Amino acid sequence: MRLGDWARVVQLIEQGAGNDESLKRAYRHLGDYSSERQKWAKAAKYYALAQDNENLIESYYKLEDTTNLEKLIQVLPENSPVLERLADKFVSLGISELAVQCYVKSGDVKKAIDCCVLLNQWN
Repeated sequence: MRLGDWARVVQLIEQGAGNDESLKRAYRHLGDYSSERQKWAKAAKYYALAQDNENLIESYYKLEDTTNLEKLIQVLPENSPVLERLADKFVSLGISELAVQCYVKSGDVKKAIDCCVLLNQWN
């Protein structure tokens, strides 16, 4: 860990030399390393293993992977602040139905209505 060789850290932990929290931390660092180099698919894989939903959303967004972004709606708990960030990503992509789902699940119905108005979804 001190050397920053996170791939080796993962190997050692998988051999029984650490705990789950250390493993998640190592995966998060590997995800950060990959995202710094714009390797979004690899970053998404590591963030998923680290259960780092905030960075996972950003990686899927960069990959334009709306299918996996949609799956995150079900995974995230209600009233999570991450839901609002996810909804903002859907708004920027022009996907109002999923954005509304996120806003409602996060407890912000006004933003859901504003999203519909912004994207001309009058129904």
